[in-house]
Amino acid sequence: MVGEPMTVGGESAVPRRRKTGIFVALSVVLVLIAAIVVADVGLRAYAEEKASSEMASSLPDTVDGKIDVKIGGFSFLQQYLSGSFDQVTLDAPGLSVDGVPVDAHVVATGVPTDLSKPVGAVSARLTLSEDAVNSVIEVPGSAALTLDNQAVGYDGSITLLGLSLHYLVTAGVSVTADSVVLTPETAKLTAGSAVVDASGALNAVLDRSIPLCVANYLPQGVELKSLSIVPGSATVTLGASDFTVDEASLRTVGTCP
Repeated sequence: MVGEPMTVGGESAVPRRRKTGIFVALSVVLVLIAAIVVADVGLRAYAEEKASSEMASSLPDTVDGKIDVKIGGFSFLQQYLSGSFDQVTLDAPGLSVDGVPVDAHVVATGVPTDLSKPVGAVSARLTLSEDAVNSVIEVPGSAALTLDNQAVGYDGSITLLGLSLHYLVTAGVSVTADSVVLTPETAKLTAGSAVVDASGALNAVLDRSIPLCVANYLPQGVELKSLSIVPGSATVTLGASDFTVDEASLRTVGTCP
């Protein structure tokens, strides 16, 4: 009869064509999604490599090393088009700052695609060996700092009642925005072969905490947040908000009084 759909093996040809059309449409959609994902991954990798190269070229002359950049978030394309990346991670396990070896791990959030605009927040973790710490921090009158469990040791000398005394101090550590602060906890005085336990008279020997400014090693706007000490090494955490990551900002460091 005219107008009736053809049947093949008892099945209407029209529904079969519809099924085929739906299958083709789904296939095209899947291919497009795959292409977008591949493009997204490729662009992300290219952007990470380019950012790593540009970051290295923007470092001050006193800083040297390779920086690996990772861009987080679900879709690179979507973030790029929005003008901001959710999270960017920088790793520099072999960085050298003024000849001082440093392991660096940096996490930045709210990173604009236009780096002339400020980053929302930056948190950095730097790990230094005992030798590296001593090349950065100098305690007045002390030969060197020794690092222990959340404490440091240092030595020096004073004159008491006409007698030159050598002292060994164990101090706790804390930080302010621009300084590492040593607070004496225990001490021993030595005069020749004599050894005096000066723990009870510590205030008479060392009557104040010692702030050690490190602002001249930090870009302006970057602050110390915490300091962790273990035998042989120290890990410091830094932070900054609304920090512009450009050449001028990275090259402009703070000053110490």
